[in-house]
Amino acid sequence: MLMVNSINHIRIAEHFCLDEFQCPCCKKVMLHPLLLQKLKCLRFKADKTVIINSGFRCPDYNRKVNGVKVSYHLLGMAVDIHVPGMSLKDLLLIAKEIGFKGIGFYPKRNFLHLDIRPTGQARWQS
Repeated sequence: MLMVNSINHIRIAEHFCLDEFQCPCCKKVMLHPLLLQKLKCLRFKADKTVIINSGFRCPDYNRKVNGVKVSYHLLGMAVDIHVPGMSLKDLLLIAKEIGFKGIGFYPKRNFLHLDIRPTGQARWQS
């Protein structure tokens, strides 16, 4: 019998489970449906596994990782991802094509921040 360690281990799409998006400290999770839709599209276009480094963050965990006070992670509207076997630059091009509103490029730490902020666009590199 397979034992699952997380109450959130629920398949929510062909290539994603809810627990991939949960806060590491408290296991709570919020996930905006549009974010999931765009991630499914990104997964299809990349044709590779998308690893969620950081999804939802509770306020305590966001402070612990020095996240910005108004982070979209707090609202279930942002993820930090990487795709093994794909360059960040190629992943960035796909994210732009899909229409993520916020895109942070972190080559030294090998991930992209992607969000679905309601207005405007933001691009940054660190």
